[in-house]
Amino acid sequence: MRTNLLFIAAMLLSIFSTAQQTTKGRIMVSALSDKQSAVENATVELVLVKDSSLVRTALSDKTGLTEFENVPLGSYLVRVRSVGYGVAYSSPITLDATNSEIKLAPIELRPGATELGNVTVNATKPFIQRLTDRIVVNVENSIVSAGSSAMDVLERSPGVNIDQNDAISLRGRAGVIIMIDGKPTAMTGADLGNYLRSLPSAAIERIEIITNPSAKYDAAGNSGIIDIRMKKDQRLGLNGTFTAGYGQGIYPKANAGTTFNYRNKKINIFGNYNYAYRVGLNHLILDRNFYNNGVYNGGDLKDNYSVSPFRSNTVRLGMDYFPSKKTILGFVVNGNFNRYRRNNKNSSIVINDQKQAASTFLSLATNNDRGTNGVANINFKHTFDSTGKELTADLDYGLYQSHSLSRNATGYYNLDGSPLQNDYILDGDQDGELTFKTAKIDYVNPLGKGAKLEAGLKTSFVSSDNDAKFFDVSDGTPENDVNKTNHFLYHENNNAGYLNFRKEFKKFDLQIGLRGEQTNIETEQLIGNKRFDSSYFQLFPSAFFNFKIKEDKTIGVSVSRRIDRPGYSQLNPFLFLIDVTTYATGRPGLLPQLTWSYELSYTVKNLSFTAAYSHTKNNQNIAIARFSDVFPNIPSDENVTVQIPINLGSSDYVGVSISAPVRINKWWNMINNGNIYYNHFNGTLGTTTLNNGRPAADIRTNNTFTLKKGWTAELNGNFSSGGQYGFMVIDPQWGLAAGVQKTILKSKGTLRFNITDIFWTNLPKAVITYDNYVEKWHAYRETRVANLTFSYRFGNNKVQAARRRTTASEEERQRAQ
Repeated sequence: MRTNLLFIAAMLLSIFSTAQQTTKGRIMVSALSDKQSAVENATVELVLVKDSSLVRTALSDKTGLTEFENVPLGSYLVRVRSVGYGVAYSSPITLDATNSEIKLAPIELRPGATELGNVTVNATKPFIQRLTDRIVVNVENSIVSAGSSAMDVLERSPGVNIDQNDAISLRGRAGVIIMIDGKPTAMTGADLGNYLRSLPSAAIERIEIITNPSAKYDAAGNSGIIDIRMKKDQRLGLNGTFTAGYGQGIYPKANAGTTFNYRNKKINIFGNYNYAYRVGLNHLILDRNFYNNGVYNGGDLKDNYSVSPFRSNTVRLGMDYFPSKKTILGFVVNGNFNRYRRNNKNSSIVINDQKQAASTFLSLATNNDRGTNGVANINFKHTFDSTGKELTADLDYGLYQSHSLSRNATGYYNLDGSPLQNDYILDGDQDGELTFKTAKIDYVNPLGKGAKLEAGLKTSFVSSDNDAKFFDVSDGTPENDVNKTNHFLYHENNNAGYLNFRKEFKKFDLQIGLRGEQTNIETEQLIGNKRFDSSYFQLFPSAFFNFKIKEDKTIGVSVSRRIDRPGYSQLNPFLFLIDVTTYATGRPGLLPQLTWSYELSYTVKNLSFTAAYSHTKNNQNIAIARFSDVFPNIPSDENVTVQIPINLGSSDYVGVSISAPVRINKWWNMINNGNIYYNHFNGTLGTTTLNNGRPAADIRTNNTFTLKKGWTAELNGNFSSGGQYGFMVIDPQWGLAAGVQKTILKSKGTLRFNITDIFWTNLPKAVITYDNYVEKWHAYRETRVANLTFSYRFGNNKVQAARRRTTASEEERQRAQ
């Protein structure tokens, strides 16, 4: 503790002492609106002309003025942006010995996008930006995020929480859609968690958090969308980046990657490759207590220590072809190749009904898993005229394959260490394959006078084949375990269409949309010949209204209806052994959950306030049930549980979020985000009736310090008060992270060092309560890691906007395993 405090004190002392040093020049600039009124709290950035590196960032004062003092002599550009306005730029300026103080002409901000032309610039955005319809986390500009994984960055993002099972929630609500470049990932649960841990932060440009999407998006995701945007170099000629890093927590981590981009007038070829090696730790302490009619009848204490080496190779290759100025043809291929091993030691003490230790058992579990995921996309875009009328189309084909070999060996012992009964050894051989084919077409038609109509169609076909074989090898000879061996087939077809209308007026804008989705499902469990069929059609309306009270004051209202279909793994009825007293399974009849979401927002200058309410029907939740309650035909002891997805009756959410950027002084900027909310759940599991909720708060602050000679620093903190999710109540947790950065090699190289969760306090802990069962758990993970990373930019610096695309397989990739 003393060492950590000394480190922070030394870092802050360095910040203060360095900031006081003087340099040679001064630049002043004012930001004005199109009506020539001052724009307060505009983001003003000073960048070098020669290589586009960021020098200073500041916010304009109430008169619109920004001053950059102690600026080294050289040539610069000034970039200005503010909420509701397009980006604006100054002409190049030069500070020299004869002209060391420059007052620029006022820079005028205009509503909407502003074209830049051929200006050379690559300015840095703030780590967290609050835009009209989303929060943007600019990962590539975060010092603390360097050397981390995508999962680590998500855990530090505003309103995002991740539980012990890697389930991701947003503002206290589950049902988040995770996208990669506008396309939902084809993984859920632990597989999604492993993928996000394998994805280095160096490969990520930004993360967009959208809490209330429009009808243009798939209707999936009741709590919103988290879109992870990968880096894609946007400059003419041949250029790219190289990144390498090393991290050390309890176990080592390493990553390396490169991006490249070649662009001329006819083609744009782009790609990247990233390698990640991480040894993960999950040390889980469990205290399980069983009751009959309120009377304690036994339990156990578990110490589960799992070490998981993980290797990942991620590849992306694409090309855009421009046959004319109005037409683009392109393709993108994404591949992910994972190798995952797990070595797990589970020591358990069995407690009798007198609350005395009765016996012990020791489980040693190993996994050797491989995963190969590939998605190919062909896309088309045609712009009809200069008004913005355009047609886009996408075709996707995805193939996800997995193979897992596992062994779980359990020995039973008396308290004196002598054998209690014969060992139990279970081997598993599991294969999974998922394919999806999707197609979509979107049309945008400007109607004139600020009006625009959007329409689109989509169809998808998904097939999943999961074959699991389990063998009891306790006697040395493999014997098929008929209670666990299974073969499950799943087929799904979705058809959707939408209309979206938007109209901009002088003081307000309006958007209304309607999306319809029709779903057909067929499942077949080959062992026992069990089948399940379902078909349904749902409408998903949405509406958004924004009113500009003044130039710097806007109020907005939005409403939408959303759906969360179960992940494919949640529908799989296989019975998986976690240890001899804990199993997990899926449920083919699990229903989709439906949500109405409402938001009221108010923005004044750079401050943003949002009040939200949502009501969810058939809320999806993970429950823990007595084994005999779910699988009565399987012999088992009483104190054996199974984790199974269920539908609760409903849930209600109400919350308020605040985003407050503050400029402490000219070299210290602070961005604060807070979310206060209340979740309430209604439902029944067995004899337990749930009708409860509790308030919670999530507060985060990000501090950036712009220093002299290419040095910058960052200090971040977060606090979560916990809250309730279904039958589980989560304890508070907090964390502090710090880092420094230095630009080198003529500003083409960047060296970053950071420590995350300095005091190792950002650790989840919770209690799960039913009438006949209470579980307390505490997870220790490697949230405290020291990272050192190096990145180097090479090639041409001319800015040329590269198009961003979503593809057809958005929801399918999110739900697949």
